[in-house]
Amino acid sequence: MPLRSKEELDSRFIFLIAYMLALFTADLPPETIVVLLSGLEYFGEYSKTFSKLKTLIHGYRYKFSTAINVVSSKVYIKPFREFIIRFSQALSHGDNMISFLNREIEMTLNDYEANMNRKIDSMNNFLAIYGSLSSSLVFLMVNLTLISILFDVGTSALKLLSLAMVMVIVLMTLVIYLLYRPEVYILLRRYERVMGILAVMSCVILMMMGRNFVWVALGGGVLVGAGTYFRLRERRLSTLERHYIAFVTYFSRTFSVVNNLMDTLLSVMRGDLGTMRPLVTVSLNRLKYGVKKSIIFEMMGEESGSVLILMMNRILSATIELGGNVKEVGETISKVGVALLNLRARREQNGRAFEASVYAMQAASSAIGGALLALIQVFENIFTTNVISSIFTLGQVSIPELSILLLAILVALSFANGVSIAIAYGKSFFSSLYFIGILLIITALSFHYTYVLTGGIFSGVFQGLPSVSSIPQGV
Repeated sequence: MPLRSKEELDSRFIFLIAYMLALFTADLPPETIVVLLSGLEYFGEYSKTFSKLKTLIHGYRYKFSTAINVVSSKVYIKPFREFIIRFSQALSHGDNMISFLNREIEMTLNDYEANMNRKIDSMNNFLAIYGSLSSSLVFLMVNLTLISILFDVGTSALKLLSLAMVMVIVLMTLVIYLLYRPEVYILLRRYERVMGILAVMSCVILMMMGRNFVWVALGGGVLVGAGTYFRLRERRLSTLERHYIAFVTYFSRTFSVVNNLMDTLLSVMRGDLGTMRPLVTVSLNRLKYGVKKSIIFEMMGEESGSVLILMMNRILSATIELGGNVKEVGETISKVGVALLNLRARREQNGRAFEASVYAMQAASSAIGGALLALIQVFENIFTTNVISSIFTLGQVSIPELSILLLAILVALSFANGVSIAIAYGKSFFSSLYFIGILLIITALSFHYTYVLTGGIFSGVFQGLPSVSSIPQGV
């Protein structure tokens, strides 16, 4: 996934420096480290830069410092460009590379934390404005509906207005996604992605078939069911990642003493591993059957479903296979993992507050839509009586069409708000299915019951209206 901006750090860059630390603790020469990093495709743009360095150093026989100067001029990610320049200077001056990389990890981690904290603060302000704007669209629809009735504009203008409002909702959501989209931290299998897509398609088909509040609620129920699966999976993953950090700490300290993977895993199994125990048990069985160490750690990361665990396992695996300092690398990546999880927890805390406010605003917007529809129907009945229609007439509006337009706007608002809640939490699109489903159910119930109650109240108030066939002379 590309970086959000050329000035911005991402967690993958921190793991890259940690991987370099693991290689340097194994006393590998810089040229060999460049070759190894160039083959790691999961580092994306960073590995492509090292691939260019490898070509210049091994293919064209450039000096290391000269090759870095040439490549750095073409690197557009500012933090990475500055890092490789400092990296070249440290090599040229004969600095202790392990100390240098530890300082770089600490500095980069501090910058990343400061950047994410600023982003969370700005996101809170932006989301507050976004919630107000999205709710005001329904009020705009109410005002223009009343104007179209008073001046007999017709439903064609309302259809164009509804389309424009849906486009505004989509654009606002797109802006939020581009500015604050979270990093991917969960590995979804293909069947899970297919399940999420099928749930969305089923919801849309149900709503298009019925075009009333019942089918909207049913569509919401489908999304809640699918979204609950992803929500529970992420909760289990969050617990697993916390237990994994503790596992890495114990594992690295034990391995530095035992210096044998089998004995280390057996020793760690005697402690409390929490939800990590099944993964460690499977890894131990694979080791007994002679599976390669790198494959064992890779499979543990993939089976966990966590990007964090996968990246940390790759660093641990490289350290063990190349003979690096497992204790130092393990403590470093544990510190990185704790910092990343704490930032994620703070973002989720802010997401809860935004979620509650969105639910309230969605219920209010749906209630306004239902009340508008009921009032228009009541006033249409009033103004069709002979007493009033002879004096004042209203424009004709199709109640079924207006109902569909209002529901379409509220459904679009539900999808947009659900995605926004997921972004506020720092979660993926598939996690937003749960929030979208809840919002659709709130929309259907609030719209329908407000429509029924408002219609009943005003029908009772105007029930005694006289019916006069003609206006008396002289009145």
